[in-house]
Amino acid sequence: MGKSASSVAGKESNKVDKILIIQDSPSINAMLKLRLESGGFSVETVETGEEGVERAKAGQYQLILLDYNLPGIDGDEVCRILRKEENTRNTPIVFMSAKDKDEIGKIIADVGADGFIGLPFEGKELIEKIRGFMKSRT
Repeated sequence: MGKSASSVAGKESNKVDKILIIQDSPSINAMLKLRLESGGFSVETVETGEEGVERAKAGQYQLILLDYNLPGIDGDEVCRILRKEENTRNTPIVFMSAKDKDEIGKIIADVGADGFIGLPFEGKELIEKIRGFMKSRT
């Protein structure tokens, strides 16, 4: 039996929101993917800034979760690039970081991100924050 949200409810408006995770830790990616999929999202993951930029430009995502410290292109530069692209300029971009709230707040303001989720996080809190960021851009 298929899992598409539209077939479950019989309504096109119940499409599944797609999230792109750009995070260099395979274990964090796996945990985030599991938690977000259990919350009803479709999730794709990549592990470098370069992969993230290419995937984001090619896809239609309702939210991008972005690690600040990435190999290659760092998270702040990824955000700057995506804010200039037609396909991603209005997509909510949310940093994930264990950095100090004030420090990450300044970075967010400088690069045009929508906010951040501190690491570590609680699963239910994560889902609520993700939904809040998605609503803020609609």
